[in-house]
Amino acid sequence: MMMPLDWDSIIFLSFACSSFLFIWFDTNAIYEYLKYFNLGGKFIHGYTDYRKKDFATLLFVPYLLVNYNCFFTRLICCAICINFWINLIVNLYCFSIYNLPFTFIFSLLIYYILIILKTLVEKK
Repeated sequence: MMMPLDWDSIIFLSFACSSFLFIWFDTNAIYEYLKYFNLGGKFIHGYTDYRKKDFATLLFVPYLLVNYNCFFTRLICCAICINFWINLIVNLYCFSIYNLPFTFIFSLLIYYILIILKTLVEKK
C-alpha cells in the first residue's frame, strides 16, 4: 500500500525549516534573543566580548565553531546536519515520516536559494 503524501505539510515544513536555517546561519538574531533573555552562559558572554573587539567579523554560529569545537557545535554549525535532525523530529511528532525525504530536500533547496538571493542583493 502506498502512503499518500501530504503536500501542504511538506511545503509548510520546508519553508519553516529553511527560515530557521536562514535565521540561524545568516543573522545574529538567535544571539540577540539569547542575550536579551540572559540565556546561553559562557557562549553568549564570550561572543559579546569578541564583538567588542575591532574587526570582529564572525557571526555567532561560526564563532561557536571556531572557539568551542566539539561534536555538538559541529552538528549545529552544519546546515545539512541540523536540517536533517529538525526535519526528522518535526516529521516524527507532527507530520508523517514519509514526508521526511521531501521536506529535507525542499528545505535545503529553499535555504540555498535564499543564500544565493542574499549574495546577489549584497553585490548591488
